[in-house]
Amino acid sequence: MAYWLFQANPRYSRVLDGLRDLAEMYWLVTRYTREISPGDRVVIWVAGPQAGIYALAQVARPVLFVDQPPDLDYWLLPMRAIGRFYVPVRFIRKVVDRPLLKAELRHHPGLSQLSVLRVPQGTNFRITAQEWQRIQELLGDR
Repeated sequence: MAYWLFQANPRYSRVLDGLRDLAEMYWLVTRYTREISPGDRVVIWVAGPQAGIYALAQVARPVLFVDQPPDLDYWLLPMRAIGRFYVPVRFIRKVVDRPLLKAELRHHPGLSQLSVLRVPQGTNFRITAQEWQRIQELLGDR
């Protein structure tokens, strides 16, 4: 099993609405198409002024090329979503109303080195099993 952080930008999609409304979303895969596998665990990160962790998920099925994702209605710029690689993720914990914000994580031992904090450009990031565990512990306090 591998661990990932998948980022969404609210300038391009209504990701927070999708997190609230859906049990599963198709997540854009811009790299690691051969490494991401069913059963892998995923941290859902939302970029922007309130950047942070908004959910935990599990990869539901293999990465696939999709002409049009089933949740296209949640994209603000649908043309950016057409004809891309996606992986369906099933949410296992949502913390949309009390996310772990970047401001908290930036100074947190064990999480301050998350790739998304150091180099925030991108969609798919690797994280370690230890980082996954620490995030789960922090979310357990909420």
